[in-house]
Amino acid sequence: MNKGKWTMRQAVLGLVIGCTLFAIVTQTVVFEVISRQQIRRESLLNNDETLERIESEINSYIHSNIVKMQAIYNEEDLVYAMRHSDKNRERLLDYYFTAWHMSERRFDSSDQLLAMYIYDKNDHLVSSHRKQPYNYPHDLYETDQYVNASHLQSYLESDDYAVLLSGYHNEVADQDVMRLVLKLHTYGDDRSQFGYMVCDFSTFNISEIMSKYISSRDVYVWLQPQGDAPIAQVGNTTKEESKLFSQLTKLVATSSEEFPQLRDESGSFYLNSRPFSDYNLHIIMLTPQSLMMHTQSALARTLAVIAVFIILVTLLVGIIFSGFIYRPVEELSNTIIKIKNGDTELRAKTDGWSQELKVMGDEFNEMLDQIGQMVQEEYEAKVLMERTQYKVLQAQINPHFLFNTLDTMSGIAASQNCNLVSGLCQSLSAIFRYSLDISDTQSTLQQEMAHVRNFLYVMDVRNGNTVKYNYQIDSDTLDDNIPRITLQPIVENALQHGLRNTRRKDKELTITAKHEGGELVITIEDNGAGMDAAAMNEQLEKADIGRIEMGRSIGVMNVNARVKSVYGSGYGIHYESSIDEGTKAVIRLPIVKQEVKDGGEVQGFVS
Repeated sequence: MNKGKWTMRQAVLGLVIGCTLFAIVTQTVVFEVISRQQIRRESLLNNDETLERIESEINSYIHSNIVKMQAIYNEEDLVYAMRHSDKNRERLLDYYFTAWHMSERRFDSSDQLLAMYIYDKNDHLVSSHRKQPYNYPHDLYETDQYVNASHLQSYLESDDYAVLLSGYHNEVADQDVMRLVLKLHTYGDDRSQFGYMVCDFSTFNISEIMSKYISSRDVYVWLQPQGDAPIAQVGNTTKEESKLFSQLTKLVATSSEEFPQLRDESGSFYLNSRPFSDYNLHIIMLTPQSLMMHTQSALARTLAVIAVFIILVTLLVGIIFSGFIYRPVEELSNTIIKIKNGDTELRAKTDGWSQELKVMGDEFNEMLDQIGQMVQEEYEAKVLMERTQYKVLQAQINPHFLFNTLDTMSGIAASQNCNLVSGLCQSLSAIFRYSLDISDTQSTLQQEMAHVRNFLYVMDVRNGNTVKYNYQIDSDTLDDNIPRITLQPIVENALQHGLRNTRRKDKELTITAKHEGGELVITIEDNGAGMDAAAMNEQLEKADIGRIEMGRSIGVMNVNARVKSVYGSGYGIHYESSIDEGTKAVIRLPIVKQEVKDGGEVQGFVS
């Protein structure tokens, strides 16, 4: 390899890093050019949104207090006396404590009410209440304190019936005050004023609302009515900011008709203002541009850190990219080798980046699970078969001795004219021969019915002939193949759990067999006590080979599992039952006939 030439991998890495550096440098230059204007626009927009939120909350606060003031109209006696004060001035003396009562009933401590004054239309004081009597005058017109009475008089002399919002600074209490003045008047075409109500509030709540939305104490915000002094302000001011504040408040205070138009920038400050939609108020905000420049510097530093980080990440990604592509394939290959060597519980990981590899891993794992399940089922079936054969072989110990003994007993009983005992021995012998014959797992319906008849004869001898048996077997079904010992367990179940548990005297058991829809349908129906068919069908549907009874008897579960194992899940046993009315067991099997092969051997075939 020539040392002066680059490899393909180096060329790709160089191109990626070069493009990354070019993009970062270009982005930095563009950022420096446009960020200032963008920050200015975003700052003014965010400040406008902040002022809108402040306006909304202050509106709610002011409106709630106005509603409480308007409750004075509920004082009907006072209103009547004030409307007729020209005729009976002395009657108003009875309402000297009305202001105190209203302040206690209508306002709570969180409203920050400082004083309440009620005057008639001639500016005569009707009632007053002060939270701090030494700091606030008894009568606004009879005091040496500055209480902004001139602005109040200008409002009263006007035809404006809207609530007046004003303010002043109480020098005695060293406290900013917000004033609400409500003109009391009649309603109707001949509206006339008969008094007014003055409520002075602390600006603490207003200041708290504004402070809640200000992100820095260097931002200065104040609330000012048009043509009046500021009501409340929050924030720290510098010398330059104080000078600008004085200029702007004077400009607003001297404007009489329209609020003056303010520029977006003033000196080194961004300037936002917003008029209230419901009241004669304006909120103004001064934001130092240095705050935004700090943001710009912080963004520039962050951009530099990100640039370095991107370069390092790009280099690292370029180096490990090829390894990252082939790592999932290598892991899958190693997993397959380990499984081949005997670690059958291991499974392929499917959390890689490639969708194709994920699909391949999922399908591979599913195949392993299916193979494992098949192996397990085959093993369980083999174990079950071995146990069953062992039990059957145990039961077949010297069967001929048992058969010959029963035949001998039958002959002796016949010779002694004991026909019942003779018939019982013959039936038991036939039952044992049929049950212990494991040379073929299949039988015909005719042979099954003969086995059932022998079983029912023995049961009648044991229990007395109390059940009537009905057989409705179509002749074309007698040669159909069915698994050996299919009907007898179901018949026994009907006798033991259905007919035995009912007191009715007309007990009946009906066995029918017919071809229906290309299937052999066998029903065993009784009119006994009934059962929970839904629970039984749920167990039969599972057909779990591990739940098959072994060793003591061949029950309904066993029969159903054998049928499904031989013919498939579409066949088996289904119960229908009604309590105290009876139970019907329906067995569905494919139609399988007997066929003679070449050489005389018999085999089954499906018709």
